[in-house]
Formats: sequence, C-alpha cells, structure tokens
Amino acid sequence: MQRSGRSAISTTAAAIIVVILILAVAAGIYFYSTQKPSSSTTTSTTSTTSIVSTGTTSSTTSTTSTTSTTSTSGAVPSTFTYEAAETPEYLDPGVSYFSYDYNIIQNVYEPLLWYNGSCSTCIIPWLAQSYTPSSDLMSYQFTLRPGITFADGESFNSTAVYFTLNRLLVMDGSTPVAHGTQASWLLQQLLNTSLSTTLSGAQTYGSTYVKDVLAENFVQITGTDTFTLNVQHPTSAVPELLAGEWAVMLAPGWVMKQDIATWTSAGYTLPYPTLSGNATSKINEYLQDLSSTCNTGSSPAGCGNTYLNVSQQGSMAGTGPYTIQSNDPTTNVITLAANPTYWGGPLSSKINPQIKTVIFKYVPDTTTREVDIENAAKSGQAMAIDLPGTNLYDIADRSQWLNNNKLVSDISGISFYGTYPIYSTLFDPFGTNVTNALTGAYYKFQPFADLRLRQAFADAVNLTEINAAVNNNVGQVAINVVPPGLPPAGAYNSTLTPSYSYNPDKVQALLLSAMQSPLTSFKFENGTQAPAGFFSNTFGCATLTKGTCSNPTPQSISLIFGSGDTVDEQIFNAIATTINNVSATYNMGLTVNVVPVPTGQLLANAFASPTHYYMYALGWIDDYPWVLDFLGPMYAPNGAYTGPDGWNLPQMGILYQEAVNASSTGNLSALVAASDQMNQLANNEVMYLWTLYTVNFVTMTSNIQGFYFNPGLSTAAGGGVGPEYFATLY
Repeated sequence: MQRSGRSAISTTAAAIIVVILILAVAAGIYFYSTQKPSSSTTTSTTSTTSIVSTGTTSSTTSTTSTTSTTSTSGAVPSTFTYEAAETPEYLDPGVSYFSYDYNIIQNVYEPLLWYNGSCSTCIIPWLAQSYTPSSDLMSYQFTLRPGITFADGESFNSTAVYFTLNRLLVMDGSTPVAHGTQASWLLQQLLNTSLSTTLSGAQTYGSTYVKDVLAENFVQITGTDTFTLNVQHPTSAVPELLAGEWAVMLAPGWVMKQDIATWTSAGYTLPYPTLSGNATSKINEYLQDLSSTCNTGSSPAGCGNTYLNVSQQGSMAGTGPYTIQSNDPTTNVITLAANPTYWGGPLSSKINPQIKTVIFKYVPDTTTREVDIENAAKSGQAMAIDLPGTNLYDIADRSQWLNNNKLVSDISGISFYGTYPIYSTLFDPFGTNVTNALTGAYYKFQPFADLRLRQAFADAVNLTEINAAVNNNVGQVAINVVPPGLPPAGAYNSTLTPSYSYNPDKVQALLLSAMQSPLTSFKFENGTQAPAGFFSNTFGCATLTKGTCSNPTPQSISLIFGSGDTVDEQIFNAIATTINNVSATYNMGLTVNVVPVPTGQLLANAFASPTHYYMYALGWIDDYPWVLDFLGPMYAPNGAYTGPDGWNLPQMGILYQEAVNASSTGNLSALVAASDQMNQLANNEVMYLWTLYTVNFVTMTSNIQGFYFNPGLSTAAGGGVGPEYFATLY
C-alpha cells in the first residue's frame, strides 16, 4: 500500500511498494488493502451496531459475489492457525507499510478512529470518545475514552497520542536500510511537506530536524484525555488517515525503554541515554535519540532498528485484544495471545477474544497449505489459509461458482467466505515517450503517442473472456481507475465506460489509418513540442498495392508483464495475436512481442522517467481509501504513472487541483464531479487499458464462527487471505 503522485502530494518511492502488491494481485495472489469511508463532523461516543456479524459482506460487495459457508457447532477452539504465503517485513506500526504486517498489527494495536463492524463507510471513535473538526478542517478537538490501559499496564492518554504520532513523523518513513519508503507520508501530507523525504526529498536528520517536526504542533495536548490535532493542508479524508494501521497507538514508556536499550546494545551513541523531566520532555529526548541513529553505525542508509521490529519476545505496547507473545524469525512463526486486560472496544456488545492463541505460520507451498487445512478440518483444528485465485478449484466447486456465483467447498469441513471487494484497480499503461534502456535516448518510434494505436491495442482483447477463462471470474472488468465503493460516496461512476471494446474490425481500420497517415506532431512529457523529425511513427507503407504493402517499413512493440502474472500474460497474448494478424494480412511489418520479465526488473524500469516500456502490466492498491489516492498517481501531471509514461494533459492538472481543493473544503459533490471529469478525459484519451477490479475470498475451516469482513481492515497476501480480525471468532 503506497506510492507517489498521491492525494495532494507524493513521490515515486512510495509508489513502488504498492505496485509490488498489485503485481502480486495480477499474478493471482489477491492482496486486499484498506477500504474505509466516512465523513466526519462531531462524532458521537456510542454505537448500537454489533461488531459481530457472522459471514456478512460489506455494503459494497460485488454483485457477482455470493457467500456460501457451512458451520459446525462445538467447543471454541483454543488455537487458530493462519497459514500464509507471506512473511512479515516490519512489525513496528511506525515502520511497517505492508499488508501482511498489518494483518498482525490490527489485532494488537488500535487507532483513535476505526470501523464499525463490517461497514467500511462507518468510521467511528474507537480509542477516542469523540472528535470535532473545525469548520475549515484545520484542527480537530479530541476527547479520549478514560480508563483504557496498554497491555503493559500504562494508561492510555493524550501523552500516548503525542508520543505515537510524533514518533511516526520523526521516523519519516525510514527503515534500517532506507528513508521515505514507508507510511509516514500519509500523515506528513497534512503538515509541512518539506519535512518529508517521500514528499519533498532527502532530509538531514538530527536535533534540528526533530525540533522542526515538533514545531509543527501536530498534537497539542490540552488535558489528560483531550488534545487538538492541527493540520496545515486540510482534507476531508482525515478520518480515513487516522483509521489506518500506521496511526495505531503505542505505549510510550514501554517503547522508549525497549528502544533505547536496543539502540545502546547496537552501539549507537545516543544524546539522551537516560531520559529525564516530565513525560513530554522524555518523549522529546527519545525522539532526539531516534534521529541520532539515522545514517550511522549499523544503519548507514536508514535509521536504527526498533525493538518492535527485532524482538523475539513480542510486544506489550498495544491496547488491542491480542498481544504478540513471540516472533521466531528463523521459522517465521508469530504467536498472538489474548490480552486478559483488553477493554472490550467501544460498542455496546463488548469484544472478548474467545480464541486465546493465534499462530501466523509461513507456508510457502500452496499444495502444503491445502493439505494442512484439509487435515485440520478432519481433526477439528481451526485454520485459515492463503489460497491463490489460480488454485481456487483445488477446493471450490467449479460449476457452482461459474454457473451460480457461489463459492462452495468440495471438501467437508472447509468453508468459503466471499467474494469481497477491495480497493484496487489493475491496468496496463501506454507509454507515450519511451527511451532506450541502455542509452537513455528516446526511441524514434513512439506508437502510443497516437490515439489511434492506443485505441487499436485496447480494442484487440476480450477482457470479459479472459476474466472468466484465466482469472476464474475472481474479479470484475474495470471501466476506469476508481474501484467500486471507493469513498467518498459517488466516486465510482458506472456510466464512465471506456471508448474501447473488443472489436477486431475496428482494430484493422485504426491500424490502416495510423499506417497510411502516421502521426507527425509529438510532445515531450514536459509538454513542449518535439522538433520535426525527432520522432517518426512510420511503419508499413503509405499506399497499399493490391491490398498489401509491397515493401513495408518494419517496427516492433514489446508488451511487458511480470513473470507469473498469468492474467496479463493472456491479455497481452490476445493483443499480440489480433495486431499481428492484421499486420500479416496487409504485410504492415508491425510485430508485437509479449515479454516476461522478473517483477523487480519490471518495477525498476517502469518507474524510470521516462520508461523504456511501450506497454506494461501493473496496477494500484489504495494507501488509504479516498478517491484522491487514485486520481493523483494516475492522472495528475508528474504522478506516479503519468510522469514515467510521458503523459502531459494540462486539463488533468486543472481538474486534479479542483479535486484537491474540493476535498480540503469538505465539498464532496465537487470532488466527485472533478473525479468524473478526470475519468472521462482519461477514457477519451485511452490513457490506460483498464483490466480488472480485484476481489477477495477467505478459505477457513467450518468450525469457526463470528467471522465478518470489512474491506477497511488490511489483509495479507494470498487469494482468500484472512480472517483479518480474530477477536470476534469463536
């Protein structure tokens, strides 16, 4: 989840992580990220909606998604095992930016605002009791729920909020090996963006940097249980930003003690090895210690590792229903234990985790996971597994799914939940200014600078057929960048359909037109006119002789996909077949090749600016669920994709600024209107070949009840990952 060119501001460093996730989706590993809507004015303290809703789907569930589950009665299992296709990256909430980590984190730590049951559009006060935004959305007054304690016994109060959020800002998206690659930019975009590596470039860490961050006065403590959040760049998406796993609360005393001991043993020279003064003074000294570990010692290109990242003894730093009991990095087994002092959550029906032990177990082989869950079902154990969509029919009844839209297990004791929508859109970008990877010079042939050729390639593939035949209908053919259900309400507009559709006859006419009257006017990605003759789109011949080209000018176009991405491989094969057939019919000399490359190579080259790929396969998954998080990277000038792909549509910049302004003033109808215009313009220009909106399903033994799905909760890698929240299971 992350990237650049995002809402209001962004960068490529953040973009790459999200793209990795999307590539996994396209490869049949369905990553499911966060979906969280809501609007917020003064928000009340209580709610009568129960968080326990067995087997229900969110209100935005796809119409083709029908859940079929079975359940068995019996004693509550003492242990639940989740066999995953992924391993954790960072388990410190202030460092992590990965959905597998979040699957663990959201069971251990809690945010100020969170989701009400399975309603992904209902963000309610969670650790907060209430909050009130100012009319200009520049400040938010919070009151916390009294009496909540962290697992280590510390009181949760305004000081903990001050510690947690300022720690996130000072970390600046840093890991032990890099800066600006993690989630801190999500809150930094609300503040002085010049203090963010992700948003403004490399920072100089040290005492001055820490003081500058604290001077932003983001968290202004006004009482033991009251504080004000002060922002510099207002947005209507503040609730969505605060409900994310990066903004969960940490126990200050526990974390500071453990971190200082960790950094001291690692050999860092800390300015404050012993903290002194009142609570905020100790926190400010700790933040100076944190910054002093950056770009030195064992982390010359990052900041010192934190205790929560490296500890094998777990974490007592959360307020959530579970604690991390142990973390074995050699086996990648993480054990959670029910928190005996958990406060129960804010709803009238208190949450009491009945399954006392949850084990995350890395099992890389799909067949092994399938055998394990079948054996678990036979022996009465409780288990969920990652099941890639490509392996759906290893367990699911093919006929029931394809004919009745029902996921029904062929194996006794195993149930399916889903499918569920996620905020993700897969697409294949067209590069309009392409360079040679070796020399850095522009290719002379720039086919996708020509709308006719973009249209022809998009018309050359039947996406509905490929979704059914290759993707097992575990997805929905996309029509624009905004996935269904993305907040705010109305952002997804089903009437904004592409100008293309599968039509080989139209492909033929477009190719003939582009060949016989090639494009002669080109622009660079900065919008300036290219000199005459700098580019040449000549291919084939200007005049047919007896229906063909007698002496064609040859040209070739490579379509690039990440190895293992079977869906895009078939999409590109279909395009290549259609285009090559037309070319052969008229002896055009135009050849389309389909080329697999390792995922890392695809990412590295796709985000060179400008890219050397004519057309390639990627996608987008939300950092946080708000329409600007899709419009910025996809459409805004110099966004995550528009920059490397050479796009420059001045009107998009105007519309994007209108969207940002509308969000900053709470004018959601204007935000939706600007989004519609941007999507319409993109579709008219065929900026992208939209491929799929991804969905998710969960594979779990049938002896578990109490499962509910909320797309606002992060889930780890793998088709059917989950369950994402364990405290309601029994």
